[in-house]
Amino acid sequence: MATFNLATIRSITILYVEDEQIIRDQSIKAYTKLFKEVFVGKSAKEALEIFETNMDKIDIVISDINMPDISGLEMAERMLEKKDIPIILTTAYTNKEYMLKAIDIGIKKYITKPITLNSIVQNIEEIVTLHKKETNIKDITKKLLVKSKNTDEVMQKLLLENKKLEESNLYYKNLVDNYLMTLQIDKNGLITKISKQLSSTLMYDEVELLGQNISLLKDTSCQSIPFQKQMLQAIHKKTAVISRNVLKTKNNTTLEFETNMVLFYGNNDLVAGYNLYFKLM
Repeated sequence: MATFNLATIRSITILYVEDEQIIRDQSIKAYTKLFKEVFVGKSAKEALEIFETNMDKIDIVISDINMPDISGLEMAERMLEKKDIPIILTTAYTNKEYMLKAIDIGIKKYITKPITLNSIVQNIEEIVTLHKKETNIKDITKKLLVKSKNTDEVMQKLLLENKKLEESNLYYKNLVDNYLMTLQIDKNGLITKISKQLSSTLMYDEVELLGQNISLLKDTSCQSIPFQKQMLQAIHKKTAVISRNVLKTKNNTTLEFETNMVLFYGNNDLVAGYNLYFKLM
């Protein structure tokens, strides 16, 4: 019984790499019925050529680690030099050295054979969905920084303070927390996260706002679009909703912001909440 979302799976394009013909033919037969598009590499060398010309289409790579020409690890390393893409490596053997190397270069999953179709498809769905969410956050963060009047100064400071963290999500968390005005709300509008930059701009301590409804910050005398309406628009459009909002600081001063609202999903593929990014006007 399938325990993955078929609609999500049918939106994913994969590159499947396997040198053993029997395994390859069996897998391709199943994959082509499930995924949007399936690229197939019979060797690591062929897979690299396919990846070079189709990397913009490919959402994830699934490859055997043991291949005759180039190992799956070396192939993955070359791909990751060209694009930040999730990669799953499979193997018939548990090799500690391979596992450590896979972790070191950023492989998303290391799976020991035999592998069931249901489990591999579940892993693909989970990894691609998470990767797209992380990429979306990073893209929005970078775009907002580009819009900043002090972009050069901010970027120089970030490079100095975050050099060691640049390759991890901690870099982006630190960037968002200290340099961008953002908060996260659940599907009911309760604040679950808030950046230091936004809370200080609004003259609150972070703990004063966590668990509160976002309407607490809204200037009720203003006629701009309510956050609840923005939430519905985000669900309907399934994309970022941009609007202007007037918020009140703790001492009742009003500030006008351009607001980007982006919804995110939970493990059950239902809306779990919203990320909001603010730019002071």
